[in-house]
Amino acid sequence: MDLTSGLVRAETNGPIGWLIWDNPTKLNALSPGMSEDALRVIEAYAADPAIKVVIMRGAGRKAFISGGDIKSFETTRADAEAARRAREAPERLRRAMLGLEKPLIAMIYGYCLGGGLGMALNADLRFASTDARFSVPAALRGIAYAPEGLKQLVDLVGPSVAKDIMFSGRRLDAEEALRMGLINRIVAIEDLEAQTVAYAETLAANAPLSIRASKFFIAQLGIERAERDEARMDAMQREAENSEDFREATRSFIEKRKPVFRGR
Repeated sequence: MDLTSGLVRAETNGPIGWLIWDNPTKLNALSPGMSEDALRVIEAYAADPAIKVVIMRGAGRKAFISGGDIKSFETTRADAEAARRAREAPERLRRAMLGLEKPLIAMIYGYCLGGGLGMALNADLRFASTDARFSVPAALRGIAYAPEGLKQLVDLVGPSVAKDIMFSGRRLDAEEALRMGLINRIVAIEDLEAQTVAYAETLAANAPLSIRASKFFIAQLGIERAERDEARMDAMQREAENSEDFREATRSFIEKRKPVFRGR
């Protein structure tokens, strides 16, 4: 896979595709160009039928993403217009991640701050190590956080908790993040990768059409009914019910064996 910045890596292991934020000297801070490279990785995984689940992580165990590269702000955020341009690539990546028809898991060690937390919110599920720390320090940096990302935070934890996170800029430990619904699971540092991979392998063995439909339906249920794509939801439901995988599930149940799903 052609990655020009060298700060994003793509690795595959069977049905799992890895997206790795690889800027460890800056605790995997998001530098210019990383969003474009990550977008290419996501698009490649979306188009590859062999990839069933995507896991994103930061290189090493010190940070998922520690935020934006503040040293680049003097140029990338020199004024409102520069800041708007700087948000374009991350917004394209956000939309691609949310539109990915495969499960996307964020595996989080250490710091998950600012834009790093925003990136983690693009995932369907977030598994964190016991030492994980979360914050959005926009109020400490004079930044108005992008409303699209803010809506994802509100949808996940509710308006009141989101206000606490945004107004204070304080850091949350993994236990508090779990209690407020920001993450799905806390795992010991030494076990996080193995447990995340085991969970991903479980998902990869399940029926792809069913998972795709569930992901789309859940997203649609979060918007006003008048704006939902009812036709697509109906088509996806019929596709699953008419699929070979549906028949395979029935046969395997009768034959008392594990089903082998093929996504068709």
